[in-house]
Amino acid sequence: MSLADSKEQSKGKSLADLAERLEAAIREAARDGKSLDEVERDVYARIQQMGYRAVEQLLALQGDGDLGPEVLTADGRKLQRSEGLVDRPLRTVFGEHTIRSYVYAAGSHKAIELRPIDARLSLPEGYGSYFFEEFSQYFCVDQAFRQGARAMEVVLGEKVSVDTLERINQRMGEQAEEFLDRLPTPPAQEEGELLVFTADGKGVPLVKQDAQRVAAFDEAERPGNRRMATLAAVYTINRHVRTAEDIVAALFREKRQPRRKDRPEPQFKHITARFTQMREEADGEQWESNGTIDAFMWAKSQIDVRRRAGQIVLRLMDGQESLWDKADICLELPEDEVIDILDILHTSEYVWRGAKVLYSQKEQQETFARERLLRILRGEVSGVIAGLRQMATKRGLKGARLKVITTVCRYFEKNAHRMRYDEYLAAGYPIATGVIEGACRHLVKDRMERSGMRWRLLGAQRMLHVRAVYQSTYWDQFQTERIEREQLQLHPHRALLKDYHCLALAS
Repeated sequence: MSLADSKEQSKGKSLADLAERLEAAIREAARDGKSLDEVERDVYARIQQMGYRAVEQLLALQGDGDLGPEVLTADGRKLQRSEGLVDRPLRTVFGEHTIRSYVYAAGSHKAIELRPIDARLSLPEGYGSYFFEEFSQYFCVDQAFRQGARAMEVVLGEKVSVDTLERINQRMGEQAEEFLDRLPTPPAQEEGELLVFTADGKGVPLVKQDAQRVAAFDEAERPGNRRMATLAAVYTINRHVRTAEDIVAALFREKRQPRRKDRPEPQFKHITARFTQMREEADGEQWESNGTIDAFMWAKSQIDVRRRAGQIVLRLMDGQESLWDKADICLELPEDEVIDILDILHTSEYVWRGAKVLYSQKEQQETFARERLLRILRGEVSGVIAGLRQMATKRGLKGARLKVITTVCRYFEKNAHRMRYDEYLAAGYPIATGVIEGACRHLVKDRMERSGMRWRLLGAQRMLHVRAVYQSTYWDQFQTERIEREQLQLHPHRALLKDYHCLALAS
């Protein structure tokens, strides 16, 4: 029995009848020696059938929502009952339903202000039930909407359109943005000792009309139809003292001591991703909101509520100056209360650039890179820079090869104040941007950069909001709070139903 057929057959049957039929089917299956696979599929279809019938019965018992010809709101306004019953479609995980009831408005051509049955059942504004909305996101936050629609059809036995999934995601994304802006403050006793801010950018492919627009004399941040999303994260972690040798061994994948069980893990990783986009005020005026500033101001609010008095803030990023400049603006702190750290992985990339220019053999390159990284990690940045310039001069490097060495040296000079790795390691500070690099991959790349994908800007932003909450520990809390907050807005006249009663259940 297919799920669609089972729902059709449930019409006119009571839940008790359906339960009896299910039990009879099980007895018949046992007697006839049917395979578990066949029985399991049949039972699943019948349970879906019972679920559909249960919801239909619940809706029928609500009555027609008639509160009388007119009602008086708490603020003294009169709302009139509609002339006839109004159909309201509803989708649950069990199928399509229709609620036929009276509604109330200030006049015959005025907006509906009270839907008694909707208010009594705490229904959402949209077409799907809250559970259907949440359920749908499990199928599309990690895979394409079309794939998600196909998977839901297999599970639910009825088609779910791609448009429906996209609309739900857009709606939930807007709610997720609000939730991210008021994330719960973690319990202080469960926080790590160190407070860390980290950030990076990740390009997302957009449809042509939404891709980054730049002036004719300017350059795009990324080539092609991409727009940069700025990711920012705030987390805490306990100190972990290591040596320069430990770091080099990890960078070169050496087999050293096994991973210590007491190695600290990041706690309460709060992450957001923001695009630069146009926003609109209530009066219709539009303005451009910078994604990096939005992300960093969000991080600032996180730091403000989580930072203990006198606690040092570690700012850990790669060498992109635009990020550091905006961090100085948005995360302004007294100089003695912030420590800037350049990601060691990006430092090692520049060391390798120099190695490949100076040596042609892989073994020589590795030896050079290992020695220079050890020196940098021991606090000898100035010596490494001087040595590189000296080697370039002695070898008579010119053209492109000299340009690489010059670029490497300038990078180290510009970031030397963020490369005091000997001090960082002794203090137990993190020196790698693994948290934000992981977010770029898991939050953005795994969903937004699948083959052939092109996003609208608004859709991409809201998907990232949903994914940020979904990948956090707050998903269940978000679902509860979004319902509570929306219900307060949707049904302000719920008190008018205090004397309304549902129909009696026939025996």
